[in-house]
Amino acid sequence: MRMKALFLFLLSILPAVTAMAQKKGLIVNMTDGVPVRDVKIYTNTNTVTTTNWKGEYSIDKYFTSVTITHPDYLSLTLNLYEMTDTIELIPKYHTLDEVVVYGKRPMTFDAKKATQDAKDYYTPHVGGFTFDFFSLFKKRGLNSKEREKHDQIIKTY
Repeated sequence: MRMKALFLFLLSILPAVTAMAQKKGLIVNMTDGVPVRDVKIYTNTNTVTTTNWKGEYSIDKYFTSVTITHPDYLSLTLNLYEMTDTIELIPKYHTLDEVVVYGKRPMTFDAKKATQDAKDYYTPHVGGFTFDFFSLFKKRGLNSKEREKHDQIIKTY
């Protein structure tokens, strides 16, 4: 009787053990939710799986992490506990490989000079400074003092 109970117990656990070793899911585009086909899924146990035309995958062997790759999407590495039924991939056209920034020199901030420049361009007012509204409607160009200040700002930029 004990042997029969043990056999039935093992027989009932067998489907659960095989279900734990199998992982199924769907891979979609993050921007629009459309399933992505031909995605390669590499496991840490050297198993390679490819999604079908509906973006579905199934991994039959036990694994602890996967790397998901596709030429048009960013690669993604996930642990088993991080995998959900639906995995979203980020398209590559939203990313930049490299950004190069050119500049002349670092700009320094001089508080005294900035205060003096602000006093030159703003008229005094009770409680602070206000913008000289009428300077917007001047019909003539810059005078020599303003032109020198303008040239100095352009040179130090």
